[in-house]
Amino acid sequence: MQSKKSSRKSATGPRPTSVDGDTPLMKEWAPELQLDGTTKYAAVAAALEKGIQDGHLKPGMRLPPQRDIADYFNVTIATVTKAIGLATRRGLVHARAGSGTFIAQDTRDTEVVPAPGAVFGHDLSLNAPPLSVVSDILQENLKELWTDHSASQFFDYEPIPGGRVHRLAASRWLALRGLNAQPDNILVTHGAHEGLLACLAALTKPGDVVLCERLNYTGLRRIGHLLRIRLVGVEVDHDGLLADALPALVAQLQPKAIVCTPITQNPTTATLSDSRRSALVSVARNAGIPIIEDDIYGHFAGHRHSPLAAIWPEGVILVTSLSKVIASGLRVGYVLAAPSLLPRIIDAMFMLGWTAPLAQMTFATKLIESGRAEQCIAMHREEAGQRMRLAQSILGANLRTSFDVPAYHAWIDTAQTRLEDITSELYRQGIQISPASHFLIGDGSVPPAIRVSLGRVVDASALEAPLGLIAHRLSVSRGAALGSIA
Repeated sequence: MQSKKSSRKSATGPRPTSVDGDTPLMKEWAPELQLDGTTKYAAVAAALEKGIQDGHLKPGMRLPPQRDIADYFNVTIATVTKAIGLATRRGLVHARAGSGTFIAQDTRDTEVVPAPGAVFGHDLSLNAPPLSVVSDILQENLKELWTDHSASQFFDYEPIPGGRVHRLAASRWLALRGLNAQPDNILVTHGAHEGLLACLAALTKPGDVVLCERLNYTGLRRIGHLLRIRLVGVEVDHDGLLADALPALVAQLQPKAIVCTPITQNPTTATLSDSRRSALVSVARNAGIPIIEDDIYGHFAGHRHSPLAAIWPEGVILVTSLSKVIASGLRVGYVLAAPSLLPRIIDAMFMLGWTAPLAQMTFATKLIESGRAEQCIAMHREEAGQRMRLAQSILGANLRTSFDVPAYHAWIDTAQTRLEDITSELYRQGIQISPASHFLIGDGSVPPAIRVSLGRVVDASALEAPLGLIAHRLSVSRGAALGSIA
């Protein structure tokens, strides 16, 4: 067991019951970090717990500022913030707006470690990467950015499609996917959702047909409703969209576009096989139908799977962003399109707004140019792989997720358990998941499956309890599941 000791010596005399002014609580408390394979923030939270148990930290006591705690343990402020958050969820401390963080009034009966099978408020329905993995890098990027730039460079007006320096950074970002993209062919958007909306608005009019995967990103259905276009779902299996079904659908429906997520399709996690990529592009090219490639997860694949835009740059519009592979709140996206398609997309973007997202765009550009974006991707790849392996060890054969590309969402077969039953039962247990019905495009049967986000907890170990409960619910008979719902 590795122990991290403070160089400070403990003072003699009674320990303080409050921290006012310059009262040296850290000196009096003199805690140590026990780094026995756990994360630093969990070790800080454990030190808080031990201080309470030992009587050094008393009910009502105010903790020092987070900066002082960070200096004492030689960790970042972000680490202390996460530790305080964990301690708060465990009932050890509580925050008062404008006053600070205080030891809870009565922690004697606090269950720091939940009982086996107990789960408290896990939202595994929203698909996002864990911020905890890259928070230190993002903080460093923001600090350096603010030092190097004046406020006007963050908050000034920036016309569509974004300044050239930002489109140059976008070109470098797309080069990570093996694309030699020219800055003049790139637009900067408020995330991939706006990119999809602008592309479909540019290519369609009300009543037009657009083909897409039958199970899909729920935002696409909302875009369809807004634009009053008809989305027609194409079946998906473990190799992605069934390209063999396209020729008949194209001949019958004469669609104006095809929307496809070739890498880590949402929600099924399927990655389009090389043969289907070729078949999809061949059908679209022969029919003169543009493809909108949603490459939102593509950077986790790197150069392993080339984008469709590399196969047919004249007819594929690539949409991507930083939100699913770096941080969900980083709402910066890029659209890459051929010069013949670009003016229509720019016109559509002017219908959505008049400015590019300068502040976020500047942050993203710094992140890319400094190499930190690649760093974040590498860290997320490793973390996502670790979490998926954990899910596999707990869920076993029920996990139908592709391991071809790292992902933070898992596709789980519920077998004979009705979606309504397992969704309701898990909700009663404090776990929110997304049933397959949420992703259905159009009519048709709903597969017995659920999507679970593995990125909505700060640490992989926090997934063990909710995934264990999901595995248990899948293991019981349908009758037991029905009978357990009041």
